[in-house]
Amino acid sequence: MRVQRYDVPDINNPGKFIPRYWDPSHTPVLDEQVDISYIIQLANNVTDKILTERALLNSQLEQTDTMEQMKALNEELLLTNVQLRETQQNLYTLNAQLEERVAKRTQELADSYNEQQTLNKELAATNEEHATVNQELTDIQQRLVDTNVELETSSSRLRMAIESTQLGTWDYNPVSGELYWSKECRDIYGIPQELKASFELYAQLLHPGDSQWVLEQIAACIQPDLKGRYDLSYRINRYDSGETRWVKVKGTVYFEEEQATRFIGTVLDITEMKLAQEESAKLAAIIASSDDAIVSKTLDSVITSWNQSAERMFGFTAEEMIGESIYKLIPPDRTDEEPLILSRLKSGQRVEHFETKRLTKDGRQIDVSVSVSPIKDKDGRIIGLSKIARDITERKQDEARKSDFIGMVSHELKTPLTSLNALLQVAELKLKTSEDSFLPGAMQKANVEVKKMTNMINGFLNVSRLESAKILIEKEPFQLEELITEVVDETNLTVGSRQIDFDPCPPVTIKADRDKISSVISNLIGNAVKYSPNGAAIAVKCELIGQNVVFSVKDQGLGIAEADVKKIFDRYYRVQSNHSKHISGFGIGLYLSAEIIDRHDGKIWVESEMKKGSTFYFSLPL
Repeated sequence: MRVQRYDVPDINNPGKFIPRYWDPSHTPVLDEQVDISYIIQLANNVTDKILTERALLNSQLEQTDTMEQMKALNEELLLTNVQLRETQQNLYTLNAQLEERVAKRTQELADSYNEQQTLNKELAATNEEHATVNQELTDIQQRLVDTNVELETSSSRLRMAIESTQLGTWDYNPVSGELYWSKECRDIYGIPQELKASFELYAQLLHPGDSQWVLEQIAACIQPDLKGRYDLSYRINRYDSGETRWVKVKGTVYFEEEQATRFIGTVLDITEMKLAQEESAKLAAIIASSDDAIVSKTLDSVITSWNQSAERMFGFTAEEMIGESIYKLIPPDRTDEEPLILSRLKSGQRVEHFETKRLTKDGRQIDVSVSVSPIKDKDGRIIGLSKIARDITERKQDEARKSDFIGMVSHELKTPLTSLNALLQVAELKLKTSEDSFLPGAMQKANVEVKKMTNMINGFLNVSRLESAKILIEKEPFQLEELITEVVDETNLTVGSRQIDFDPCPPVTIKADRDKISSVISNLIGNAVKYSPNGAAIAVKCELIGQNVVFSVKDQGLGIAEADVKKIFDRYYRVQSNHSKHISGFGIGLYLSAEIIDRHDGKIWVESEMKKGSTFYFSLPL
């Protein structure tokens, strides 16, 4: 029976089958009767055999094809050998011809060798010349590159300089009338970029007060005999706004055959410079005509300017003082004033009307009132100092004579006034039982007026003592609240039309001159009474603030102007107004009060608002 194919499942690849070939055989088994009892069937696995036979058959088929191909290839090789032999023969012939030609050419080359050597020498010399020329050309090219870089750098710097200085440029051709204006130039004249520039337009922008002479100068400078130089400052009216500005114009004219062909130059807006010059001129005139000495100096106290009044006041000329130290004018015992003034200015404080003494050329000491101001640069830094000194020697002498006179007169008046006061007190006691009701009242009023006179004379004497440094401060402990109560009660006896309200502070003991503090409190309350309208309330207050006790008196008067507040504690100063001119006083009360509080290391000040009243304060350390 022939071989049969039965495929079996691939246990390694489920769903796949492996081909298998089988050779079946059948053998009958006979029984005793020689009949077929059963048949034995066997199947041999001949897969390897079948696959081997098939592979062998395929190989034999391939060998058969290869033999046929080799046979055909041998036939082609035989044909190719024939062709090669024919080609070789042709090559032999061609080689012979080529050897003949090479021999001929070799002879020709040998014949031209000498000529070639000569030509080579000439070419070598030419090459050397070319190399030299090339090196020179390279050097020239490098120099051109360097020059172009320098020109570009210079051009950039020029553009930066023009832009930073806002310097305009212009170029005018007098022959063709063409006019070029740079952007900066147009900005100065206020001309938009789209508007064509022309000489006629330029002439229209000249200020009427300068137009004629400027055009005459332009006409003159384009004449060859005047060298073509142009340097003028004049006014223009801007095209866009009509604003008048000052400009400085410089230019140069170029000529060809005595004909002006080009006119170029620059223009700069100098309005701010002109204004500054005018201000400087005005300031210089003020300084020159001032009766006060005006001196400027560096932060190292070196004098840099010296006006005529300084020369008249101190006797030194400007040549003698400029470059010298300001200490040349300061007495030896006052050299500490200069660094003190400088430190105050650096800290932002003002130095005004500082009274001191200075030396003159002849060695005299004069009294001066000094005001010092800082000189600052555009960034606000202090670079110097300006000092104004006024000679107050005569005023000081007048004040001294006045103080001497007041002191002498006050002293002479005090003795008879004391006797008069005693007589009036005795007379008042004796007249209390008088039947004439007028006399006791008259004696009481006389005593009040004598007391006022006594207080005034004591004030003048205290001023005199203060200025001669003879006023004596005798400090002792006392209760401030008790002192204020005494002064308020005493004042209430003499003022019936005004109400004094006292807001006391907690009991506090201070160490001070009781009589001097009493005069200060009395003066402040008395001023409030004098300057308050009838029926107005006056508030007296005492309070503890930190380590100080603060006393205040508030009135409902007309108030004090800001300008007067700054001077209210000056000696002999009185507020000038229609209301105050009818009130008696000499302007010494507040001055004395301020000096007394200052000598107690305290402070005194006033707060006031016009038509709403004033509040005077002083504070004393505990």
